[in-house]
Amino acid sequence: MLKIEGLKVNYGAIKAIKGIDLQVPEGKIVTMIGANGAGKTTTLSAISGLVRSSEGKIFFQGKDITNLNPHLINKMGISLVPEGRRVFANLTVRENLMMGAYNRKDSEVEKDLEWVFELFPRLKERINQLASTLSGGEQQMLAVSRALMSRPKLMMMDEPSLGLAPLLVKEVFSVIRKINSEGTTILLIEQDAAVALKTSHYGYVLETGTITIHGPSEELIKNDEVRKAYLGL
Repeated sequence: MLKIEGLKVNYGAIKAIKGIDLQVPEGKIVTMIGANGAGKTTTLSAISGLVRSSEGKIFFQGKDITNLNPHLINKMGISLVPEGRRVFANLTVRENLMMGAYNRKDSEVEKDLEWVFELFPRLKERINQLASTLSGGEQQMLAVSRALMSRPKLMMMDEPSLGLAPLLVKEVFSVIRKINSEGTTILLIEQDAAVALKTSHYGYVLETGTITIHGPSEELIKNDEVRKAYLGL
């Protein structure tokens, strides 16, 4: 579904991504793990069109989407749950969700609204509250639901467990697996490498803008280098 070839991204003189190749097969969960500053968020930003790549190509369902306008990329079926949630604080829960559907012209938006309320019942209870009044966990639920409202083929998630209590992390990852089982392909960045690898089918290890190891997630969990560096074992 997604294929990256030789991607490079620079911030001025800083080489954030140094030429990576990555693939996300349809129907799978693929994760990227690595230390802070490795280039994981930059990779998602380049796919989304939020930052420009200096070299390389990004293909989505066979179409070249390199450096396209972000709203066109979203319209093609890619949505992003950004790091730090970034909900619209001065809008209600319902208004945030409808912003997720702004590119849609079909008649099933209300149906999908009910679907995300089934995934996260607490959001329905707070439908008319301002997003700024929600807890951190509820804001994360809202950010995930807002991305789902675009009915994505590929959903990219940047640190969905950041700042959440363990019980909420469990709930969010349960929903991630459910979303995937219902047909949405997922590219996941997650600070908890153990949870990310247990949730995903395939993984990439990113270090200072370069992919150093990749393979099936169950093999990476057993890899001595990965265990020592990222799993605390």
